[in-house]
Amino acid sequence: MAERRRTVRAVARIDVYDEGAHQKRVPLYISGNVSAGGIFLITNEPFEPGTEMKISFTLPDDREPINTVGQVIWKRQGREAADRQPGMGVQFHEISREDHERVRAFVYEQAEKGNIVEED
Repeated sequence: MAERRRTVRAVARIDVYDEGAHQKRVPLYISGNVSAGGIFLITNEPFEPGTEMKISFTLPDDREPINTVGQVIWKRQGREAADRQPGMGVQFHEISREDHERVRAFVYEQAEKGNIVEED
């Protein structure tokens, strides 16, 4: 399995839209957590590492969507870890400075509240 993120990750249940796959605005994933550098997407059918995704999501208590292109860095199948949710880690690699700062501020705010992921 690929190396995991080493940044603070905020627990966040956010609808995530796969802008590259569908014309309609239908959420395809729910996030499990988010960091300034990426997002964990809960799914029973994660993509292979290396897959590029164009996604958008709106942070809680925010109005404007975050638009980014990311790359699947790792995946976890449901049968690999019975006590963990299946899904994939997506690292942001095309994100505006403004959107990056909004995500970073959200994560910092959640960390101040203790609403963070303690383990990988």
